[in-house]
Amino acid sequence: MERLVRERRLDGVLDLTTTELADELMGGVFSAGKDRLTAAAQAGVPQVVSVGALDMVNFGPKDTVPEKYRHRVLFEHNPSVTLMRTTPEECGVLGKRLTGRLRDNCTSPEVTEVWLPLRGISAIAVEGQAFYDKEADETLFSAIRQGLDGSGIAVKEVDADINDPTWAESLARRLAELVSKV
Repeated sequence: MERLVRERRLDGVLDLTTTELADELMGGVFSAGKDRLTAAAQAGVPQVVSVGALDMVNFGPKDTVPEKYRHRVLFEHNPSVTLMRTTPEECGVLGKRLTGRLRDNCTSPEVTEVWLPLRGISAIAVEGQAFYDKEADETLFSAIRQGLDGSGIAVKEVDADINDPTWAESLARRLAELVSKV
């Protein structure tokens, strides 16, 4: 996606799943590298960003999870993918990383927004599920609010989980509005 933005092939970016940041931080298998979240910001491409799956770090089969993480909350998604829940401390770092990349690279804050789904950032992070951790999610949200304060980048908080159909429709409508501004 970052390459497509740099090549000017996208008019807008709906970037809802930023889990690669967690993988980069913790050594997971799906890191997208240090340029993740920078291209659209640098190009001034309208974007709506969210925090999808920042509650998890991706590893391969359960026996490939590094020894230092085997005591953590793990979820075997399937025989090839094991997920590890991020802690409140890690979520704070992830919120700072996300906001730093947007803030440091954003040339058009008026067409950049971050949306926070207050009821869950993944299907397994909603109340009653394996990765539900209100403290970790609130630490993430707080770091994002603080990190974007005064930046001109809007933060929208929605009382929904990330898989709520009305959430998705609202995000798509908002991106269309932002694209129409440029």
